[in-house]
Amino acid sequence: MECTRFLVRPGHNDGWLIEDGRRDMGPYHSRDLALQVAVSECLALRRAGRPARVTVADADGEAIVKRCLCASFGR
Repeated sequence: MECTRFLVRPGHNDGWLIEDGRRDMGPYHSRDLALQVAVSECLALRRAGRPARVTVADADGEAIVKRCLCASFGR
């Protein structure tokens, strides 16, 4: 089963967005808040037995941080 990616990225105007392939969430007023929401969503999928990861991108769309929560994250 392929990992579901939660992409945290700057919005077009203000704020930060989260994309997971099915929907967009946000905008959130800060990257930290968007990241907290993305991690929470990832952990919910992980509890359901599905693999998930978080990626943070800069304004150019380049991934600057990736963290897969499929492994032993949070154990």
